[in-house]
Formats: sequence, structure tokens, C-alpha cells
Amino acid sequence: MARMRYFTEIEGETVQLAWISTLGNREFERLFPGIKGRRSDSFSRFVGYRDNSTKQPVPTFRAIEFKSNPSLHKCDARCQHAKGHSCECSCGGKNHGKG
Repeated sequence: MARMRYFTEIEGETVQLAWISTLGNREFERLFPGIKGRRSDSFSRFVGYRDNSTKQPVPTFRAIEFKSNPSLHKCDARCQHAKGHSCECSCGGKNHGKG
């Protein structure tokens, strides 16, 4: 069974989000003007929180499927330039598709 991992960019650094929620499109656009974010459906977008104590949501940019029993091979150009949404290297999806 695979699990999803969600990421955002904060000050140029990729950050894995601890938990995810959705926010209606109008509220999302009000909080994050000019940012597209990742769509949940046609009415809302994903937002995430860095940890359980964080009250302010951040936009979610990438969702990566991380396999339950990954090979954990060394992250290289195959991962960094990947087009798909599935990762099983040692970065845990942090570098997936960023190249």
C-alpha cells in the first residue's frame, strides 16, 4: 500500500507537510493571491500544516506517492527529473520532479 506525502516551498526550501486539509477556492485565493496551489477538486485546494502546533496553513504544491516498501536507492537525476508522481528513493519525495 502506498501513502501520499505532500510538500510546499518555504523560502526556497522544500518542506514536507505534517497534515493536509482543504480550503475553498475563494478563501485560498484570498490567503494566497497569485498562487495556484494543488487542486483537491473543482471547488477547493489543498493546504497543509508543517506540524501540529502550526495554526497558519501553507499552500500545497506537490503530492508524491511514496511506496510502503521503497527500495530507498540514492536520490539522483532520475528522481529529480521525474515526470510521474511515484517515488521510492532515499529523499522520500522531497526532490522528486524538482529538476
